[in-house]
Amino acid sequence: GLPPSPVEAAEAGLLQEGASPGAAQRALNLLRKEAKEEHSRSLDRLADVVAARVGKKGPYDDIINMIQKMIFREMNAQKEEDEHKNWCDMELNKTNASIEDKQGKMDELSLKIKEHEASAMELAKEIEEANIMVEKITAHVEEATEIRKIGKEENTLAIKDAQEAQTAVSNAISVLKDFYKSSGAMPKEAYELVQAPVTLPDTPSTWDSGYTKVADPAAQPDGIVSVLEKISADFAQMESDTNAQEASDQAAYDEDMKACKIEKARRTKEAEMKTQERKRVLEQQSVLQSKHKAIKGELEATEQYMHDLQPACVEGSSTYEDRKMAREMEIEALQEAQGLLQGAFDATTAAPPAS
Repeated sequence: GLPPSPVEAAEAGLLQEGASPGAAQRALNLLRKEAKEEHSRSLDRLADVVAARVGKKGPYDDIINMIQKMIFREMNAQKEEDEHKNWCDMELNKTNASIEDKQGKMDELSLKIKEHEASAMELAKEIEEANIMVEKITAHVEEATEIRKIGKEENTLAIKDAQEAQTAVSNAISVLKDFYKSSGAMPKEAYELVQAPVTLPDTPSTWDSGYTKVADPAAQPDGIVSVLEKISADFAQMESDTNAQEASDQAAYDEDMKACKIEKARRTKEAEMKTQERKRVLEQQSVLQSKHKAIKGELEATEQYMHDLQPACVEGSSTYEDRKMAREMEIEALQEAQGLLQGAFDATTAAPPAS
């Protein structure tokens, strides 16, 4: 077979030296076993050093000290990792809380921005409706004023025509009355001279007799004077009706203009106030959008920081708990091996020399 390796030869020498072979063997076995299970090169190297050293005479304090240093190193490494773990936990928790807080603020700002956008759109619609109403009122006033102007001109002309007609008819009646009174067809007033009426002969002579009426001019309803008086009364009634209609039309126009003036002023003021309100809403929306943008930048930076924490605090081939348990087991194995070797070396030192 193959010759034994230097380490195996040293392990065999340990037994040959009589240095508490049971304790020494257990120490070596423990180191080999722990090194294999934990894939620990440091334990494996230590086992090699121990195996190579035990076959030689002299104190073994250097190996004991080596083990002690390894224990201190592992304990210090665990302490540093504990501190790092605490820092990671704190940073991860703080960063997660910051992300949630900033995301919540962004959601709240997004909702407020949408509300302001909706409000601005609604105000714009109401402003447009108010302006359209002002335009309609203005157009209505212009149209109504034009109609009133035409109506007034027509009524003025109708009243003038009626007045002139009454004057003309009155003059005609006066002329006819004078004629009929002078001819005796109509009685004169008390202050006028009385003349005997003319009797129409059976066979009147055109040249030998005066004018004789054929009908009473004042008789109702066919007398010419009565007819003219009726026409004059009709024209007077027309004048009165037209004056009443003009007054009514003017009153209705004035009332309409008053209502239009009030409504136009109200709508104009409404448009002005809502324009100012919309301006304030848009300014507030702009402020909210700026805050949203700033917080979004902070959130992105915080998320990047969380990403940067992953390699140092989260990612890796093993977890903190696994590494801690492995380190504790390694420290425990080192302490046990240290105790076993110390006992074995003490026993070797105290043993009497071979005869």
